[in-house]
Amino acid sequence: MISETVRTARTLPALLNALADSAPGHEFLVYRDERWTYGAFREEVARIAAGLHARGIRRGDNVGVLMGNCAEWLAVMFAALSLGARVVAVNTWFRTHELRHVFARADIGLLVASDGYLRQDYLALLREAGAFGKVETVVILGDTPPDALPYAALRRAPGAFPGPEPDDVAQILFTSGTTAMPKGAQLTHRGIIENMRAIGERMRMGPRDRVWLAINLFWSFAAANALGAALTHGATIVLQHAFEPGEAMALIERERCSVFYGMPNMAYAMWEHPDRPGRDLSSLRTGLSIGTPGDMALIERLGVKRILQVYGLTEAYGNSAVCDYDDPLEVRHTTCGRPLPGQEIRLVDPETGRDGGQGEIWLRGRNMPGYYNDAERDSEIFTADGWMRTGDLAAWDDGGRLLFRGRLKEMLKSGGINIAPREIETFLQDRPGVAEAYVIGLPDPVKGEVPVAVVVAEPGASLDTDVLRRACRAELAAYKTPQRIEIVERAALPVTATGKVRKLELAERLARQPSLGQPA
Repeated sequence: MISETVRTARTLPALLNALADSAPGHEFLVYRDERWTYGAFREEVARIAAGLHARGIRRGDNVGVLMGNCAEWLAVMFAALSLGARVVAVNTWFRTHELRHVFARADIGLLVASDGYLRQDYLALLREAGAFGKVETVVILGDTPPDALPYAALRRAPGAFPGPEPDDVAQILFTSGTTAMPKGAQLTHRGIIENMRAIGERMRMGPRDRVWLAINLFWSFAAANALGAALTHGATIVLQHAFEPGEAMALIERERCSVFYGMPNMAYAMWEHPDRPGRDLSSLRTGLSIGTPGDMALIERLGVKRILQVYGLTEAYGNSAVCDYDDPLEVRHTTCGRPLPGQEIRLVDPETGRDGGQGEIWLRGRNMPGYYNDAERDSEIFTADGWMRTGDLAAWDDGGRLLFRGRLKEMLKSGGINIAPREIETFLQDRPGVAEAYVIGLPDPVKGEVPVAVVVAEPGASLDTDVLRRACRAELAAYKTPQRIEIVERAALPVTATGKVRKLELAERLARQPSLGQPA
């Protein structure tokens, strides 16, 4: 049973406290060989909060988190929030290029980071990005250098501290747009709780549910959506440190997970894994994902009885429209469902500005208060009367459900991850000998689409695709590294009468030709 204090909580610390009071022995988190009840986790959060307070963290300060999925990630988040601070969730796939941008803009006063994640050496990356000089206090989980604090130093005797208000910002999540670099979307306590409660209702979530979560916690789909839906319904989080398909299936089977939070590429990886025929995934009853009808069908063949299609973006608290558990299969596979309570959706013709049955998606009601310290970007997407222009295209079906039609923007989505072409283009154009760079998305059977780059050399310069690719791998997140780089003469590019490259035509040529230098 969900208590009245859980239903009425409007900040994340208050929600955790209400759950710990009403069901202290109920399992909240499973991570590797650790098991945390709601009561025990609240005690750990209180100790970490005391350590953050001792290091000067107060209401309105920014605490950065750069770690793979782990219990400490969630403990630091709740500890910072219980002091009224904001959590800056740093993308674990960022390299020096993106990390410099985040640390230059995010005003992080204290950073908690692991010494590494998968194959990445974060201590080296943080030094290359200048984080040790920009952040006053760096706390390291793992091997700790002399100029940082060990994570254990944060554990102190619990104290009483002023907490946040419902409309305070809880999370700052850096998300890609069509601009050159990621922007910090701000999400409030109230918005996270109210939107995710509605999402949990669409899934019929309850205290008996166990949520499999391998999505990285720095994404809104995890740290806001999955976590918020689980907490508002008293469910259990089964957290995977990093997605690996064989381990994921073993974890789902062992823990009898009932809710699937994942992307189609994860489902494909599990489907193709040699262990799949021997795994029992029958406990999975529902979950959320995005993709084509074929993607949704595959997820259900994997074992998820009723997968729900969604539409959303970080700036609107993850999801704005969600299918319902009781919707027919065809509806769940082909539509994004109806708008969530509190969210208004208009479809606006980009040319006439009139509302209609199809057009650009405009949102109002459950939107972020704005980007962090970026009024210029706010003015680009928000209208004077509070509507947010998403740059996405959709239509309504006869039942008032959203049918996603694509992107008005140039944004790519690879494996469910938003990628801004302009960011990669700017990076490539900064390489020696590169005059122009154009990045487009090409279809991919597993990831949906992948980035591909076309580069024009400066006069007299000699470029090497392997050198360019190594540069991307060294300084950009792996998913941003172009799967294919072509070096061409500018005359080979399709252009308008004014010389502007026609990206749509460029994508069509690349899709049908092995090389722009060869005939179709």
